[in-house]
Amino acid sequence: MAVLALILLRLRDIVPDFVSIVLANAFAMTAGIAYLQGIRRFRNLRIAWWPECAAVALGLWGLIYFRYATDNINARILVISIVLGSIGVACGLTLLREMPSQRRTAYFLTGVAFTLGGVVHFMRGFYEFLYAPVHAIFDQTPSNTIFFLLVAAGSLSWSLGFILLTGDRLDAVNERAAPAHGTPFVLTRSFPGPVEQMLPEIIPEHEVRLQLRRILDSDAFRRSAQMERFLTLVVDRSLLGRHEELKEYSLGRDVFHRGDEYDPRADSIVRVEAQRLRRKLREYYETWGMDDSVLIDLPAGTYVPIFRYTAGNSSQSTKQQSL
Repeated sequence: MAVLALILLRLRDIVPDFVSIVLANAFAMTAGIAYLQGIRRFRNLRIAWWPECAAVALGLWGLIYFRYATDNINARILVISIVLGSIGVACGLTLLREMPSQRRTAYFLTGVAFTLGGVVHFMRGFYEFLYAPVHAIFDQTPSNTIFFLLVAAGSLSWSLGFILLTGDRLDAVNERAAPAHGTPFVLTRSFPGPVEQMLPEIIPEHEVRLQLRRILDSDAFRRSAQMERFLTLVVDRSLLGRHEELKEYSLGRDVFHRGDEYDPRADSIVRVEAQRLRRKLREYYETWGMDDSVLIDLPAGTYVPIFRYTAGNSSQSTKQQSL
């Protein structure tokens, strides 16, 4: 869409103004939104359309107003620069927030490239509107020359960054699929002994709750209120040390509203839904959560969840605890 927007902009005076101005910039802003939503999905964040759609709607209104109500190209450049700059900064901050420690370099470089690209858009819009007005979007002025050179460099940086991020994700998949020290990483294996013996690391409560929020915001869970309620209750009670309330009878009564007369021997709802929850968790960590540092698992044979760092973060967390 970005390429199509540039082509339409270059066709100014050949095609109608609505195509070369409004439609071209609409394509440019849509491309920016596609970048942002792609990054949100890559980071396993909830997709929120209304802020971006509102920004594009305001941008289109400004373009139409400053073309047909009052013809001011510098005001149009300012409007589109503010919208694209905001999207670029949002992309950068989304990548820079809570970067995975084992892939920090790729996240940092790509996030900085997007952030700087957004800042360049802001500077260009305000500079040309206030100090160096132009007569056409492709005027050969120093500010325009610098801007388009920086845009080209930014596009190369974003492309390189996405290649690095994609490569890191593929490496993470291969690491999880490959045996580590002779033992494969399996989310659904059974563990001997009580749950307390399965916790070699102490995960801070705020990290567990943050990981819970990530899981619930993913596509695997946000369409299932029952799964969300089930996982939230077992995690909350485990963090509060109320393991005695993580029995089949208690869960049937409190999660599935079976009432005080619930008989687990006659109604297998808890066992069936627990298997479904384990599948959902496995699906999450094999897709949306493959880069997450904290693992929430519900081992077979128990309704008490376990929390631990994933393989890439385990050694680092142990070092931090020993300091």
